Amino acid sequence: MMSAAVLRTRRAALPVLAAAMLSAASALAQTPPSAASILDRYVQVTGGRAAYERHTTEVLTGTIEFPAQGLHGKLKRYAMAPDKEYSVVELEALGKIESGVHSGVPWEKSVILGPRIKAGPEKEQSLREARFNGPTEWRKIYAKVEMAGVTNIGGDECYEVVLSPAAGNAEHQFYSRKTGLLVRTTMTAVSQMGDVQVEVNVSDYQNFGGILFPTRSEQKAAGQQVVITVESVGVNEAIPAAIFEPPPDIAAMIRKQIAAAEGKL
Repeated sequence: MMSAAVLRTRRAALPVLAAAMLSAASALAQTPPSAASILDRYVQVTGGRAAYERHTTEVLTGTIEFPAQGLHGKLKRYAMAPDKEYSVVELEALGKIESGVHSGVPWEKSVILGPRIKAGPEKEQSLREARFNGPTEWRKIYAKVEMAGVTNIGGDECYEVVLSPAAGNAEHQFYSRKTGLLVRTTMTAVSQMGDVQVEVNVSDYQNFGGILFPTRSEQKAAGQQVVITVESVGVNEAIPAAIFEPPPDIAAMIRKQIAAAEGKL
């Protein structure tokens, strides 16, 4: 039979043991999730992998605004699995700006800068952005993802995830601790004018074809602000193949580049 002294000793240890267990449980609760689980949670809360896989094409329409300059325009983006993309922006005062990916070659054409083929880090960046159903493909797009801590954005506690591609600049993505939704992305973007610090805040998620899309994007880069509002996203619409064909001058540049790579020039 247990002696009274031993019983008292064990009873006295119970509060200490309970405190230690509570402390361990509290520490465990405060341990942030892994970067992988945060990215996978985003796929889940926005519709789930099966919903993403049911999408084969997307046609996005919306508006674009440069508030400081008083510029307004319309945008349309066509995308098809696995990596076809064509976007066109028509600004009231600047005309048409086109961009796309053709046979693995990203390009851009505008009235101001003319036609051009993207190369180097800018090319890799554009190919990552053109990847269809990118949220479900992060393991293929990025070589490493890391949890970087918790940041408060507008009163919302967000997990910061650093996504590093095999080549090029890392991206920092911030996901709401409460909802699991993406709130902000920051990165050093590569452009024709050099590296640019970019911050993109997204909000107003709406359901299109079983997947939640952010319908408002506020972008800050090089001291400029751009606001994009998505009006609709058509899912699994038939897109004519010609949509993804680049303009004749771009097509000629691509042929020349291919010929040079094959040693035919």
